[in-house]
Amino acid sequence: MKKAFVMVLAFVLMAFIVGCGSKPQQATSPANLPPWLNDIPPEDALWGIGSARQSSTDMSRTAAEARARVAIARQLDTKVQAMFIDYNLDAGPAGAQASTSMQENVSRQVTNINVSGARPNQSWQAPDGTWWTRVEYRKSDARQEMASILNNQEAAFAQFRAQQALQMLDAQLARNESPIVVDR
Repeated sequence: MKKAFVMVLAFVLMAFIVGCGSKPQQATSPANLPPWLNDIPPEDALWGIGSARQSSTDMSRTAAEARARVAIARQLDTKVQAMFIDYNLDAGPAGAQASTSMQENVSRQVTNINVSGARPNQSWQAPDGTWWTRVEYRKSDARQEMASILNNQEAAFAQFRAQQALQMLDAQLARNESPIVVDR
């Protein structure tokens, strides 16, 4: 049991050392950015931009398009949970104080929305093989989707209330019904 624990600990340490020794990622050079990257979308549309460099061209294009759709979804509906902690400590006599400072920033973004109708309107492959895709989503399509969601929720609530009313009617009828006894 002790040998297994030592083996697992050694494996974890090796994985940690290998992970720390990786090369830092290089910044994307301007030659690897699409010419339309900084374009501004028209007033009646939202744009999402995604990029990916995978093992195959098809996978790269698919991932870039999916990431662009996610970017649109985040613009429409994102729940952000965030926390920021700022800690300062000064200790020691006046004039010879030691200071410690720590900041921590944690956030999480969750998106859940349907972006049907969003279509790619630009694609570009960079010299380094990265695929870039821009997806456009018309604001009118977004309004229709939101109205559809609200209408579906209203219809579901109406159906729920109708079911409750029928259950109340059945319960009332069950209380008022008594068996008819015929004497012979």
